[in-house]
Amino acid sequence: MVGDPIRSGGGTTELTTALRADYDAVAADWAGGPTGRSGPGSMYEPLARSLVAAAPVPLAGRLVLDLGAGTGVAGRAALAAGARRVVGADLSEGMLRRGRGETPVLADAVALPFRDGAFDLVLAAFCLNHLGRVEDGLAEARRVGAAIAASAFAPGWTHPAKDAADGAFRSFGYQPPGWYAVLAPGSRAGDPEVLAGSAAAAGFTRVQARTLSVPTSLATPAELVAWRLGMAHYAPFLRSLDPAGRAAARRAAQRAVAASIDGTTGGGPLVVEMVVLTAS
Repeated sequence: MVGDPIRSGGGTTELTTALRADYDAVAADWAGGPTGRSGPGSMYEPLARSLVAAAPVPLAGRLVLDLGAGTGVAGRAALAAGARRVVGADLSEGMLRRGRGETPVLADAVALPFRDGAFDLVLAAFCLNHLGRVEDGLAEARRVGAAIAASAFAPGWTHPAKDAADGAFRSFGYQPPGWYAVLAPGSRAGDPEVLAGSAAAAGFTRVQARTLSVPTSLATPAELVAWRLGMAHYAPFLRSLDPAGRAAARRAAQRAVAASIDGTTGGGPLVVEMVVLTAS
């Protein structure tokens, strides 16, 4: 089943178009790409496993929807946990084409082309923060799914490496694209109370929202910078630079990250504070 997006989960049509284009642009490098560097995928994999482990229903034999699937890290974690089948739904065709193991469906999170109650579980790994209205995404998830496990970055979570890399890129002219500027500031998708209330209003019961600390494998300046540069909101910035400029920006960010983590984190891996919503 493949369908065109029906309406925008992120806001205006223009906003959704830009969001889709930037995710299409970074799809090839999400898992590291031809450079061999770690991309964002290596950070999201342990987060996906933690989300699946928190699911409110057993995965064995279940039909699962991976909402906002991207390249399918949450779906693969569900399959590894015994899910019978996983359907991956996303606005970005480029990201879906990089996935494996899932049945890909090009679709909007707030207007899904599935019948009521089609899935045993909806996984929404860092998906709801891309929606203009979290409530709409949860209502649609409740329509098609009997249970949900969703994740978002905890409010206020950051890391010295993230701040240092972002600061270095700004010195090369980086400005967040419009869709990111609209959706990122003060995202309600990471507020546990808002998530729990919206899930209850959507008709879910046994609602729980809690914060987990999840270690990742990213530790070196090169890995941390590759994580940042692989994110979709850097796609327009990278396209604006020639190869020499991109290399210079990467080197500057690696120096800044190395200075930021020296003596601050003990050189250990990146640990992410993640809010997990579960409901059935």
